[in-house]
Amino acid sequence: MPNNSHITVIQDNYIKNKAYIDLAKHYYDIKLADINSVSYEDITKSVVIIVQVDLNDPNSLNRLKEIMALPERRHIPTFFLLHEFSRREVVQATTLGATDYTVYPCPDRNFTFILENLINKKVEKAWKKLSHVQEEALKVSLKVVEKTFHNASKGLEVSQEEVKDSCNLIVEATAKDGLNDWMDAIRQHHNSTYRHCMMACGYLVSFGMLIGANKADLQMVAVGGMLHDIGKAMIPLKILEKTSELTPEEVKVMENHPVDGKIILSGANWDKAIIDIAAHHHEMLDGSGFPDGLVGDEISDIVRTVSIVNIFCDLTDKRSYGPTMTAEKAIETMLSMENQLDSTLVKAFRPVVLSDDN
Repeated sequence: MPNNSHITVIQDNYIKNKAYIDLAKHYYDIKLADINSVSYEDITKSVVIIVQVDLNDPNSLNRLKEIMALPERRHIPTFFLLHEFSRREVVQATTLGATDYTVYPCPDRNFTFILENLINKKVEKAWKKLSHVQEEALKVSLKVVEKTFHNASKGLEVSQEEVKDSCNLIVEATAKDGLNDWMDAIRQHHNSTYRHCMMACGYLVSFGMLIGANKADLQMVAVGGMLHDIGKAMIPLKILEKTSELTPEEVKVMENHPVDGKIILSGANWDKAIIDIAAHHHEMLDGSGFPDGLVGDEISDIVRTVSIVNIFCDLTDKRSYGPTMTAEKAIETMLSMENQLDSTLVKAFRPVVLSDDN
């Protein structure tokens, strides 16, 4: 271990759940530090700093501001564990200089994914490649996705204005600077559901631009991509984050997410096209899809397009249950599903993800 480096965990008295510490010990030695007794060496010898304090406590907050302002701290990745996903806590963590954050307790693999990326600085490297416009769009949209899914899971408002504004930023960034660096940065996100939705959003915007969609339609497909899996907000995490094969009963719960998505968006008076995407993106032309077993022309063009992008993202994203496909193999696989997917649209989508010489 170089230079006796360690992971510093800064806590205060309110903390009860410390199970993540055993996970962190797999990487480095752990230095536990009370927020009122953090030393200079604690900071300077840290490979990562984990902060788990009450961000609503003025005393803890003032002390934390002093620690985070230290020049020696600024080059050290800092991982905040939030008590809840509230606007106040998110703003506090971001303002203080959090490199990343998550609500804790969370699934073990979410925690270790973030920690490993911070140690290896994969996230930092990916984000450095982004233009200013891309970085701003990604920061805003990721937080909007997190807040939207959180609110949906709690039965709270799913803000149309925030979602649409963030999607406009995505459209602007994609038009100006393309898709590749954007996707590289998205792929570093720890939450598989959020990552999947953001990937779908990016591909749909790029596809819309390729076929000459107008600004209003680009916003619609971006929103559709971002929210197509909103129903997964209602799936228990033990099923949603399960790394082994689902049981038949768990599959039934998982396959109910289009129904839940329709309920969530209908209750918030979303556009019919967006509701249609959330409700039917798993339908297949031959009637083998779910939840309604739609056939052929019963499936709208926009839903057919989202279905293609959804499957492509599933096949090419990192998966715990099987090897990741290359983009070329994924397109080949999708073209073989000619009875289920619109082959004309698959062929039209191909240039978005494959260079001309592939």
